[in-house]
Amino acid sequence: MSTEPTTALQLFGEARQVAYVVPRGTFHQHISHWAHSLGVGPWRVVERPTISNFSHRGTAGTLEFSFALAHMGTMQIEIIEQHNDTPSTYNEFLETTNGQGGLHHIAYWPDDMSIAEQQVAQLGWSLITAGELGPTGRFRYYETPDTQVHGATAPTMELAEVNGKVRNYFLTTVAELSRTFNPLTDEIIWQK
Repeated sequence: MSTEPTTALQLFGEARQVAYVVPRGTFHQHISHWAHSLGVGPWRVVERPTISNFSHRGTAGTLEFSFALAHMGTMQIEIIEQHNDTPSTYNEFLETTNGQGGLHHIAYWPDDMSIAEQQVAQLGWSLITAGELGPTGRFRYYETPDTQVHGATAPTMELAEVNGKVRNYFLTTVAELSRTFNPLTDEIIWQK
């Protein structure tokens, strides 16, 4: 039995997030659905954050989007709405799904982002979109090499730089909030 890591789980640790891209104008409806119908919350909403060093398929651009985060225990759920027409993995996905959106990506939070960016070659992943959310918030989206699965049925893979106090906060404080969340009595949108 080989001791060399050969899968994303072995290389980067547990998957930490599943993310959904939604059509423009439906962002808050999706948050409400997840909270009221599925009992997921509370949600932290980030409207139009500043993204630096953004590129899609090697071309620089300006990404305008909003995202919301909530947890189901230690699994983070993200909802994403892009506001502009800049080419991105989100807009490509909406085109592929005929504007419907859905499950877009699965994210890993590797301990060392720089090493992880080198390790993706072992998996045959190819970079689609890259950017930075703050000085320690690199994110990278990758296509997987399976040529038998295309489009909306093959989720994109993300490596996200979520470390230290931020990671601990999500996996302890926010995870615990999700376990006691009651959409009938608690605030759905939570800012802290």
